[in-house]
Amino acid sequence: MVNRASTAEPGKNAAFDDGMASASPRVLVVEDDRDVAGLVGRELRALGFTVDVMGFAEDALAAARETEYSLMVVDIGLPDRDGLELVREMRKRSIAAPILMVTARGKVEDKVSGLANGADDYLVKPFAVPELRARIAALLRRPSSMKDNRLVVANIVVDRDALEAIVGGVSAPLTRKQFQLLELLARRKNHMTPKRMIEEALYSFSDEVSGNAIEAHISKLRQVLHSVGAEAKVETRRGIGYRLVETTRCNQMMKRPGPADLARLDPDGAFAARLAEDRLALARFADLLEYNPTDDDVLADLESLAHRLVGAAGTFGYPEISEAALALENGVHAARSSMQSGYAAAAPSLDLLIGAIDAAVPPIRQITKN
Repeated sequence: MVNRASTAEPGKNAAFDDGMASASPRVLVVEDDRDVAGLVGRELRALGFTVDVMGFAEDALAAARETEYSLMVVDIGLPDRDGLELVREMRKRSIAAPILMVTARGKVEDKVSGLANGADDYLVKPFAVPELRARIAALLRRPSSMKDNRLVVANIVVDRDALEAIVGGVSAPLTRKQFQLLELLARRKNHMTPKRMIEEALYSFSDEVSGNAIEAHISKLRQVLHSVGAEAKVETRRGIGYRLVETTRCNQMMKRPGPADLARLDPDGAFAARLAEDRLALARFADLLEYNPTDDDVLADLESLAHRLVGAAGTFGYPEISEAALALENGVHAARSSMQSGYAAAAPSLDLLIGAIDAAVPPIRQITKN
């Protein structure tokens, strides 16, 4: 159960004005994860925006009808209504502000649906804060009707209108499936994309997919990118997935945050404290599943927690925690889908995730032991 008041930044109402002059651009953030909402709000206020934060679609729609926003940042997974429905309803009511959708859903179909329903851009969790700032700046520079149909990774340009990838000015000889795969990886640049997500993006439910089909597509894509001199490569993390990363050091925007960056992203330590709570919850889940390894309610709650950590931890600068959470989410999802023992499927990933939290945030180990 989500408390409406808890969706705003701590100490604020569900919608708040940070006290800036009324002439400053006003942004509506629709996000029910209070950690992510607080982070986005802080970043936007630091850029000079007045920010309203809503955790429910119903409240966001009412605010958008009464207030002229320069931009709206909308999460898809809201507690009372799907974010896509909210965007569609806003466009029906002629609310024309640019909309950036922020979500953990990475399937091509989700992106297409978001853009088709009226969103202007799409950002997948976990995201780097500099990327969030860059996308917001780009949206404010252009008319809201313009859609960003080109993705750029190093010297690779993925043109989704022409269904073509240009590498260093040369067209890459990609098949349709290889292009779809590159587009997905480019959209999720630097973030792990699980095999299951790739299968869902490349194939319909009626397609028969061989066990090594994705590996074959990845191998062919690597060969093509190498042959045309791409300054990016597809990395494999066994048991987790694949990601497209730049091989040059020219893009400092996506560098891993250092101590100073982490302090800025979480200045009051609220997210670190939340991680401490999550670590305790993970330990309790391990005990519950050891006692009853097929309890679907427990598995569903564990999958939900892992899903939240995938986006939030990565956004706050903890990539190891995010990747370990993704492995846990995939393992639990597979166990629930096949009726396997939840404990057997989750135990290794649970240990990995707890270890990642302890390693990334050493003070948490002390907190949880006291």
